[in-house]
Amino acid sequence: MTTNTTHDRKTAALLGLFVADAVAMPVHWMYDLGQLRADYGTITGYVAPKDRFRGSIMNLSNTGGGGRGSDEGSVIGDVINHGKKKYWVRGGDHHYHLGLAAGENTLEAQLVRVLLRGVAARGGDVTVPELVEDYVAFMTTPGSHRDTYAATAHRMFFANWSRGVDPLACADNDGHNTDSIDALTLVVPVVAKHADTMDRSELHALCVDVVQAIRKSTVLDAFTRAFVDLLAAALLTDDDLREVIEDIGRTRFGLSVERMVQASGGRDPMVACYIDQSFPAMLHFAWKHADDFEAAVLANANAGGENVARGSLLGALLGARHGLAGFSDWQLDGLHEGDTITREIRGFLTA
Repeated sequence: MTTNTTHDRKTAALLGLFVADAVAMPVHWMYDLGQLRADYGTITGYVAPKDRFRGSIMNLSNTGGGGRGSDEGSVIGDVINHGKKKYWVRGGDHHYHLGLAAGENTLEAQLVRVLLRGVAARGGDVTVPELVEDYVAFMTTPGSHRDTYAATAHRMFFANWSRGVDPLACADNDGHNTDSIDALTLVVPVVAKHADTMDRSELHALCVDVVQAIRKSTVLDAFTRAFVDLLAAALLTDDDLREVIEDIGRTRFGLSVERMVQASGGRDPMVACYIDQSFPAMLHFAWKHADDFEAAVLANANAGGENVARGSLLGALLGARHGLAGFSDWQLDGLHEGDTITREIRGFLTA
């Protein structure tokens, strides 16, 4: 494989993350497909979210820390997601991503951009202390992003930070919501940057450290290493992607993805964010739609459930496999701040 082709695949992997995140954003965490169809029809491109989301649990979430709980705390509103606390109040039924435009990215994808910009500005490699420094600065700066929701891991991190805990020790775990697939979004740029220059065991260790910097979770370690190997294979080899997925499913998790897809009867899984559910579901979409980036991204969105972070990994994987030629015009043209994101990717990969 030529250097140009490798660079093309790396660029496409990162763009694929942003495209899939933005496509799924309006129907994120919709577990009632009837409601999804009534509110949005069939997702065929970028759509802005409606203001209201019947059944949203954001109005049951803890604004002062992780999980569900009181809306009296002000980690949300004062420390992070400034001015957004009013959308978390009991009975509000506000959309998780209220205020985002069609094609705009959620907070998790915005944090990938933070990593891209930080590495490009410093002209070096991915390091955990610098990532945490940039993460804290971004999250605590009013107006740095427009998303309304912040996951448990972020709320727990900044609850600790606001008490004066060293940022490198703020990562936490509530024992339920933290071991989730959104943790792996930051793995994508690390693999794109270092897969072809870093020893694999060293890359595994770096990616685990990046995940652990924001959430304390040993549960995620095996899934992190598996995704590193899966994405690296898509970036650096021409091996049959379905065979790679099947091999990783069997050897790491005792799971035949091929049989799982065949047994589904054509139905796509609707699952929550918890990693033991969401990672196999991501493998399902990747195996089933390995030949078609657009079909994978749209199927992932229309399946509902936790489809944003799952979509980000899926988009990165199939973007890496198909390169920039695999994208449709609408996916690139309609991505919010797409030109800026493309420049950030270029700066990151060439730093």
